[in-house]
Amino acid sequence: MSQPSLPEKKVLLTHLNWNLQRLEEVLNQGSTEYFKSAALQRFGHTYTMAIKSIRGFGEPEGETNDKECIELATQNGWMDEPPQWEEMISDFKRINQKPDGQEAEIIYQKLPRYQKAFKGLYAHLQNLA
Repeated sequence: MSQPSLPEKKVLLTHLNWNLQRLEEVLNQGSTEYFKSAALQRFGHTYTMAIKSIRGFGEPEGETNDKECIELATQNGWMDEPPQWEEMISDFKRINQKPDGQEAEIIYQKLPRYQKAFKGLYAHLQNLA
């Protein structure tokens, strides 16, 4: 696997930042069922872009799962609170299985914390580009 170039890393950061902005927008809209559903969907997109960004900057050997990406980012000092990220992996998997109302509400309540974690990762990666 070849190392991503600086322009490729900047594209990853642009996409991550765009998703962060959309997540923030939807979280500021209120807590109707529509916006909660939209926020959970946006969380999924932002999470996916965060993992892609870690892979792009971390240049891991071979295929890596999400947990290995989190470990790589932690080792490189790109994120705080790895246990929160492990919880995030679990919640990402749960939203992809279409959780019931109560379970979706529990995940929705965590989104501001997750947003903060995504922003921290973005800031660390931005310093590398």
